[in-house]
Amino acid sequence: MHPLVIHSYPSRSYRAPESQEDVWIKIPVRYCGLAKALGRQYTKRLLPDFLIPFSRMRLDKVVEAVCEKESGSTLEECCRILGCIDLRTARVHLRKLEEAAKTAALTLAERQAATVHLHSPGYHPRPLTPLGRLEELLARQEEALLRAGGGIHHSSALRPLLQAVLWKNRGKVLMSYASRPPPDSCYTSFNSFQEE
Repeated sequence: MHPLVIHSYPSRSYRAPESQEDVWIKIPVRYCGLAKALGRQYTKRLLPDFLIPFSRMRLDKVVEAVCEKESGSTLEECCRILGCIDLRTARVHLRKLEEAAKTAALTLAERQAATVHLHSPGYHPRPLTPLGRLEELLARQEEALLRAGGGIHHSSALRPLLQAVLWKNRGKVLMSYASRPPPDSCYTSFNSFQEE
């Protein structure tokens, strides 16, 4: 509708699994004056696809942990991949990703059922894990787009799709962590507000 307008660059942290330290990055926030005039949400954060909305865990590491768990790894190994020390934290993130994969797979299956003419006949679903089912449906969608004369669309990549579902389910996000402000920041601490 209009050229991209950047509203701000707030700081955002995620946990680095190898060092178990917080890594701070800047996230661009886009602005839409038309949406503001209509009374709608007019800013939106543009997260890189390796982040989970409202979580410090990396999405790429959670996907890796789910794949390892599906191939027989222990929950302790999943904790090592995620960079957490509590098995409950790993269990919650693995479960949330599987729920997101189920939701995304159902949405893709519904879309594909509505466009049967684009898909190859004789498809018989196999018993797969939620993430495996989602990956198979994404592959079928890419094949259908190629047969229809289109190119490969990166918007249907696995992590952005999971990220979108996790964003919609943000009310169910695990928020049991304490975070620090970014180093050398100009933020006022909570204690200074209490002293005034």
